[in-house]
Amino acid sequence: MSDVVSYPDYPWLKETYFADPERRRILKKGEVLMEEGGHNARLYLILKGTLSAYVKNPEGEQQKLFEAYQDMFAGVYSFFSRTYISLATVVAENDCELAYIEKDQKVRLLPNSRCLFDQFMPVVVANLARRQKNEQEIAFKQERMLRKLIQTEKLASLGQMAAGISHELNNAVTVTARNTEWLRERLIQFMERDHGDQLKVFQRGLESGRRLSSRELRIRSLEMMKRFGLKEDMARLAVEADLPLKSLIGSEKDLERTIRGSHYLWELGATFHDMTIAARLATSVVRSVKELAGQRAARISDVDANQTIREALALMSCPLRKVRVKLDLAKLPSMHAAPSELVQIWTNLIANAVESMSGGDYEDKQLVIQTRRRGSHISIKITDNGPGIPEQVLPKIFQPNFTTKEKGLEFGLGLGLSIVERIVSSYNGEITVRSRPGRTVFFIKIPI
Repeated sequence: MSDVVSYPDYPWLKETYFADPERRRILKKGEVLMEEGGHNARLYLILKGTLSAYVKNPEGEQQKLFEAYQDMFAGVYSFFSRTYISLATVVAENDCELAYIEKDQKVRLLPNSRCLFDQFMPVVVANLARRQKNEQEIAFKQERMLRKLIQTEKLASLGQMAAGISHELNNAVTVTARNTEWLRERLIQFMERDHGDQLKVFQRGLESGRRLSSRELRIRSLEMMKRFGLKEDMARLAVEADLPLKSLIGSEKDLERTIRGSHYLWELGATFHDMTIAARLATSVVRSVKELAGQRAARISDVDANQTIREALALMSCPLRKVRVKLDLAKLPSMHAAPSELVQIWTNLIANAVESMSGGDYEDKQLVIQTRRRGSHISIKITDNGPGIPEQVLPKIFQPNFTTKEKGLEFGLGLGLSIVERIVSSYNGEITVRSRPGRTVFFIKIPI
């Protein structure tokens, strides 16, 4: 079921705007609803069937972008951006029935809403989030296909195929990032215009996301219940949205309304935060494939290795929510490097650590990242307190596409540690690992 259906005002929107039997469109399997770059001034609601959206890759071939199902929308970007130009070609996967509204649709008033965008904003967010998830699934499906090719050791042709796949994935990632950024800016403008007093709540979610672990949320909620006499669900919402204490004053009814309203705005911001992280992770997958194809990123002077570590942590903020991260970063000299290559190294290693620790049932999961200058090179040490890498596995972890499901572990992000080793080697550096139960350490040395 679509996330849209769970939105409280969705039944009202459907009945109010999409109940007119004169505004229906029937599509047969294979029929085109709209063309990429073509005119579209309608917002469609899928009543039955499935639509697929395609964009052309640089070679002029059709690349599948996403699927939309019953109770989801099509034409969202072209309709609400008012460009009325479709970003993709939308085709019926099977027989479909659609309802629609036109660009001149009259607004039926709801409390606190003065235009269609106000009313449909949560629906649009849910649709984009669902589409982004579909696009990620397509990206990871392509990645899994690539892994199988590596296993057959057909490395001679793999570089060319990797380059082609990276071009295809780049279309989906670009559209995802562009749509997310466009809608994020529109929401900020809307909040500044009509809800300036609540903009800070939205921005907290946008900037920090869902940063509390379940343990931290539970402990702080209990403290809030004792201090303010809140119900358990209200305390959890207040803590999650990080509401200021001065706002937790008033009658029980008013307080509940304040907490729920603020948490809703915070959650919108947190959703956009997660969508941005997801787009970056998808970009990381594309970058991994390009690395395999031998397409080295441009290297520049004055690169701060510590800053690339912080960027990697930002990319991994979602999976790191249940992990305590300790940074011990010394002042480092500038490097001649490609920032994206360094971020790729740290992202893979952090992902390994998180995956390793996810197999344990202990609360205090720790990741420690330390940087030092050692003479003519910099030293980076990444340590986790997970169950460790089995002794028989250690010699294999840098092999192309090596994975293990032993004890629930899966090493590597994108194309894994083989890419990490190759990037480090391209800097004339080296990477080693030591592991025992409760402590795994990756050592990286890179000449300055």
